[in-house]
Amino acid sequence: MSLWIIWILATGMAGAFIGYMAAPTDFFWELIGSGFVVGTAQWLVLRRYINAGWWIPLSGFGWILGVNFRILTGENLQQLVGFLTSVGGFWEVFWLNTTHEPINFAVLGFAQWLLLRRHFRYAFWWIFASALSGAVRGAVGSYVCAFTCKIGGGTISNGIGWAASGTVTGIVLLWLIGNYSKN
Repeated sequence: MSLWIIWILATGMAGAFIGYMAAPTDFFWELIGSGFVVGTAQWLVLRRYINAGWWIPLSGFGWILGVNFRILTGENLQQLVGFLTSVGGFWEVFWLNTTHEPINFAVLGFAQWLLLRRHFRYAFWWIFASALSGAVRGAVGSYVCAFTCKIGGGTISNGIGWAASGTVTGIVLLWLIGNYSKN
């Protein structure tokens, strides 16, 4: 199986676990545990390609910092969310997640970049890919949740949302590993 598929599956399964553990009201897993859980799943894949020893703590604390940064900046995006809701054809939660998740994921990506920059010449693209993957996770996860959250809690929507995020970062990871290693 290719690195890209394994990366997507690992990230998606970690997301499904987070969704399962967070259901129905335990937000610890969403707010605190997500970075550590996803970081562990990704580390299991990444360690075959680079010395990724710090990936888990960087992912965990990057996620926590990203959550706090998202909370601090969230009010500034409310007008944008209101505008997109009125003209975009989707509901508020969709736009809220699509516009706020990139903040979280950019901070997470920055933390992970601290490790990746030692191994790859153009690792800074990881930060942008992470931010984009946050928007994708927010949009896909919200959309899927509209259909599945009543029957599966957040397990299905979180799993698919994180897998969608892994699709984006997996492309950049493949590109970095295939072309720009600092061996």
